[in-house]
Amino acid sequence: MRPAGNLAGVEFLAPPRYDANAELWAEIISNSGYFFTKSTARYLNSRISWSSLTVNNTGYLFITSEQDSYAAWDGLRRYTLRSWNNQTGIATVGEFGGYDTMGQARAALKQHLNEQTTTTTNKGVTND
Repeated sequence: MRPAGNLAGVEFLAPPRYDANAELWAEIISNSGYFFTKSTARYLNSRISWSSLTVNNTGYLFITSEQDSYAAWDGLRRYTLRSWNNQTGIATVGEFGGYDTMGQARAALKQHLNEQTTTTTNKGVTND
């Protein structure tokens, strides 16, 4: 597992020192290439909502925020729901920057979890 910090000259982002999900984040960060590097975050003007990490039936969900510097969003910060698992790595769930506020992104995360639970619960059920 790649430690948070500096490895071979590449600095990685790290959750707060006493984050309850620090071990889960370490797994995600160590298997995600350059997504969690400080230079990538700086280039994309992105932030990770460390407290948003949620386990789902295929891996993890979390929220990032991005602030454009090209006036696509009038310079505002927008929020994106992301998923991660060992097979696919990081993927955007829904639209990139699809939420105006952190509250909207958190509601979308909860809705996504509810939809997955419903889908999982209804597998094998037929309507005869």
